[in-house]
Amino acid sequence: MSMEINIAKLEEEGGAAKSQKHALKWIGISIAIGLAIWLIPTPEALGARGHAFLALLAAVIVLWTSEAIPIGVTAIGVGCGLIIFNIQSSKAAWEPYANRTVIFVFFIIMLGVMLGQTSIPNRLMSYILKVGGTNVKRLSFTLCMGSTFLAAWTHDATITIILLYAMMPMFLKMGLTPDKSNSFTKHFMFMIPLGAACGGGATFLGSGRSPASAELLGQITGYHIGFMEYMLYQFVPSLFLGLATWLAVWIIYPPKIKELPAELAVEKMPPMEKNEKILSWVLTVTFVLWFMTDLTKIHVSAIGGLFIVVCMAFKVVDWKKCLDEYPWNPIMVFGAGFSLGVAMLDTGAGKWIATQIFPIFTGLSWPWVAAGASWLSAVLTSFMANAAATALLVPVVVPMADMAGTPAAPIAMSVPLATTFVLLVIGCPPTLIAYGFGYFTQWEAFKVLLFRSVIGIIILSLIMALWYPLVGMPGNIDNMKVPAKLTMSGYELVIDPAPVQ
Repeated sequence: MSMEINIAKLEEEGGAAKSQKHALKWIGISIAIGLAIWLIPTPEALGARGHAFLALLAAVIVLWTSEAIPIGVTAIGVGCGLIIFNIQSSKAAWEPYANRTVIFVFFIIMLGVMLGQTSIPNRLMSYILKVGGTNVKRLSFTLCMGSTFLAAWTHDATITIILLYAMMPMFLKMGLTPDKSNSFTKHFMFMIPLGAACGGGATFLGSGRSPASAELLGQITGYHIGFMEYMLYQFVPSLFLGLATWLAVWIIYPPKIKELPAELAVEKMPPMEKNEKILSWVLTVTFVLWFMTDLTKIHVSAIGGLFIVVCMAFKVVDWKKCLDEYPWNPIMVFGAGFSLGVAMLDTGAGKWIATQIFPIFTGLSWPWVAAGASWLSAVLTSFMANAAATALLVPVVVPMADMAGTPAAPIAMSVPLATTFVLLVIGCPPTLIAYGFGYFTQWEAFKVLLFRSVIGIIILSLIMALWYPLVGMPGNIDNMKVPAKLTMSGYELVIDPAPVQ
């Protein structure tokens, strides 16, 4: 028997009702903070648009974290604010809401909604309990490291939605709906997406930020890192980041339940229905096609869309019910995050922030510079998709590392790993997908994400300092030089178009 899961309803139940007084108070605070930043004299290197952008960004962050109004409504306000305050044109403000990565996340969440109409989540839960057992600590560790490993070979958003849907039958059987969320549900709702996000930086298959970082490093320095070499450098650090994530979430939200109730033991499941078998086969083919995107050159969003088209053509699930059950808040917020990221690039605000920070690390050894790049990555990726943050940061940190007299490659390679350390749920698809289930608030997420970032960046710096020399990266770095004509003028990055051979 299938247990249908409506995450739109879960999200609604999980959103704590905010009084009008609470809303007005935080709206007033957000406006006051935005005005205060806007009234500060504009730094010469920043420019008026960049200054206005930072003021708007501060106001939006307050609204998102306070949840004074629904976060999807604030997300719509982002596009409006960018246009009204002449930060972006209407085209530049709204187009990112339909970015191909945003569309991909839309399809991924829809995949989860479709799974929720079948018995597949119950079957996954049964398998997870067989592997992880009923001991909560063992189950937690298995799921965290499993999500990290699996995300490296598929996609962090895909693994997140599948494992979270596998957990939903367990939560609902225990009577743990969003309005009754406790340390047990919060633990798993944080641990699964954050573990998957760690795996996203392990290979080119895990997320868009991985191939983007290698491609940008090659364009700037002429040193091209291939699939296997990238995996050699990044896979082990990613696993250690998964371990750091498990420790951080366990410390902040340790489950009070130590053993799962006996009634959770799943009896033998009946055979799959015809529609469920079709869905399973179509999903398997979809995973294979996602895995082969390097060869086929077909973007993952097209494959995800084709999955939905095929399922609807065979009437595997009820399309009207899918639309009714779809949680729209996360996709609106992710679109707004992309719009903010584009604006941060276009206005020069991101590069201005970077140029204020990196001179601090001049003359330090590369692990310290990598730690600085990691913190910068964590801050900037909190307001945009991590793939966009990587595209912004690599062209900034490479010349900064060169100016600081440190090797460029380990600094560049730290970016796709460190952009998992988001401080707000909008920073990457896995955390935003988890937020859509309604089991935790933005403030609860911030506490976990900040603590995880501190632990994760310390561990990342140590692992890179030990692992990269062990696999020979410094030897490669010695022959890698940033082009002589690469300079920073204000926040303009100028690169000699002739690559170094």
